[in-house]
Amino acid sequence: MSSIFLSHSSKDNAIAAQVKAQLAQWGHRSVFLDFDPEDGIPAGRDWEKELYAKLRECRAVIVLCSQASMASRWCFVEIAHAKALGKEVFPIRIDDAQVDPILTGKQSIDARTRWDEAYQRLEKGLLAAGLDPKDLFDWDC
Repeated sequence: MSSIFLSHSSKDNAIAAQVKAQLAQWGHRSVFLDFDPEDGIPAGRDWEKELYAKLRECRAVIVLCSQASMASRWCFVEIAHAKALGKEVFPIRIDDAQVDPILTGKQSIDARTRWDEAYQRLEKGLLAAGLDPKDLFDWDC
């Protein structure tokens, strides 16, 4: 079970990998990142079904808001699906894109100038949402 799902455009893979690394540093072991060689979507799998399954399983979705992700129909689908399932959603602005109105009901984190402050806000938000890595565990499948 993935506790956290990282929604992003493939154009933002490098930043997504950095966010996953930061989450791991805080102790989050169950983070879904689609292209991760160990925990991402395995070769030969139906990627769309995998995304929906991971969205159902997760407890929170971190959305990397960029011009590419806000223009992506698949990122919109991930966000809409997460919201419909009642997941906690954490938008992080990573460039000057206008955040899609589907996310404007959530307080976003601005990482455009200071990632250290953005990470502090994200960590505090995750803890407030009950996502303390000390209290989470990986499912043994």
